[in-house]
Amino acid sequence: MKYIIFIFFLFCSIFTVVSQNDIEQLYKDKKYKEVISILNKKDGNKKLSLREYFLLTQSYGLNVQYSNGLVTANKMIDECLKQKDTNNLVIAYNLKAENLIDLNHIESGIEFCESVSSVFRKQDSVAFQNLCFKWGMLYKQNNEYKKAYDIYNKITLQKHKNLSIYSNNYAVILEGLNNYPEAIKYYKKGIEISYKKGGDLVLGLRNIALVYIKQNLFEKAKIYLDSAENSITKKTHLRSQKFLYNTYYEYYQATGNTFYASIYLAFENDTNEQIFNRKLNKEINALKTSYERETLLNNKLETSDKEKLWGTIILLFIIMALLSILYLFKYRNIKAAHETVLTEQKLLRSQMTPHFIFNSLSVLQGMILNKEDKKAVSYLSKFSKLLRLILENSREKLVPLDEELKAIQNYIDLHNMRSSTSFKYTLTLDEDIEDSGLLIPPMLIQPFIENSIEHGFKKDFENAEISINIMFKQNKLDCIIKDNGVGLNAKKTKPNKNKKSLSTTITSERLKIFSKEYNVECGVIIQDRSVFNEQGTQINLILPYKIDQDA
Repeated sequence: MKYIIFIFFLFCSIFTVVSQNDIEQLYKDKKYKEVISILNKKDGNKKLSLREYFLLTQSYGLNVQYSNGLVTANKMIDECLKQKDTNNLVIAYNLKAENLIDLNHIESGIEFCESVSSVFRKQDSVAFQNLCFKWGMLYKQNNEYKKAYDIYNKITLQKHKNLSIYSNNYAVILEGLNNYPEAIKYYKKGIEISYKKGGDLVLGLRNIALVYIKQNLFEKAKIYLDSAENSITKKTHLRSQKFLYNTYYEYYQATGNTFYASIYLAFENDTNEQIFNRKLNKEINALKTSYERETLLNNKLETSDKEKLWGTIILLFIIMALLSILYLFKYRNIKAAHETVLTEQKLLRSQMTPHFIFNSLSVLQGMILNKEDKKAVSYLSKFSKLLRLILENSREKLVPLDEELKAIQNYIDLHNMRSSTSFKYTLTLDEDIEDSGLLIPPMLIQPFIENSIEHGFKKDFENAEISINIMFKQNKLDCIIKDNGVGLNAKKTKPNKNKKSLSTTITSERLKIFSKEYNVECGVIIQDRSVFNEQGTQINLILPYKIDQDA
């Protein structure tokens, strides 16, 4: 009988060890929901060990259930005090401080840190410095930057200083003290650490830009803002994007560009909606988890508790319904504005310069009067093809690349047939572009060809040339347009300058919208070829594109 009891207890102890190891492995594998579920069931039957309290508290925090994390941290503190386990007590204090910050309980968090700081002993210096991370940021959140600065200076361990969170937090505190040079220094250090570890760079770059805006150094601010926007990936946190769009808004407001300011304000509002929806879903999930936990602990809910629960759920649904209605109104306004922009783009794509049509018909009339029948027929054929292509393409959002190039060829041929000064035109395509089924937005290349013809070549300009080279570079569709005309530096007259600026601005706005819609990088760069010791103008167009799988 004794042996049977011994074997039974041995089996139970082995089973317990295996179960504990399983929980540890689940935690290492970042399966926090499973850890929470297992330990909640165990907590319903008996008290958890201090290690299990730690794993449960951490899992709640990593699963964004901060209220549950705070409750479990308090349980761990009570258990540590009962067992007089000072080593785990300081760990539990850190867990509670962390959850207080995450719940934005600033004043109670400061009061808590101040009350427990004296408990830490010399041998608890690592745990104390961990507390200083939270303590200092609580002061910062309360705009007590001097106290935050003093607390952060108590962090002396080099391994802590080598963390990006330390550099970023310290930079924020220095910025609050208006010590901008030192703040930028630590922001850059944080970016360097994040870059080495493959972390997110968006917030750090945005923070540097914000410091420069505060100093009215707008050119430097724009460089860091654009770098931050180019660093956005699918893994970038929505709050980082929100802060970036807000800083863009502040930048354009400060520089007087209200149009771009309104665009980035819309981006910020859209990101806020996404953040709110995610937060609401997490709160509902946390509510469900809390409900399940109470069910396991109490096994039975009284009628009044059920009524309260249903009342809460109904209230949540009412709030969600009201918010959905509000969001629907906002969405309709944004959609209406977006459709207006799209309509303007369609008009821009579909229109052909009125004076060009008039001139073309005048040239055709002259050919007929001069009895140049063959030339007139050829001219009329190209003119009708061009009109047909433009009318057809204007109805489409994307058109095949070869169709767009045909329209450009017809446009150039008409110019050469009616103009006394013709020019040579060459088109070069990479081998991997041909027969690739590429689709691009129409009328993106043509305005720059027209600019070269209208403004690049003076009357009786000899040996005029325009070349187009389209290639793939690092998954980008690059279109390089060159002419050997007078170049940008020679275009000093006001009317031409304004017209060029309008064309470039409209195309740039289209490219920005396409970039957001298709999630590809696109843009335009216009340079005088004198920088390459050549004559003329060079346009680099990074075109948005899609590949037609059925082509």
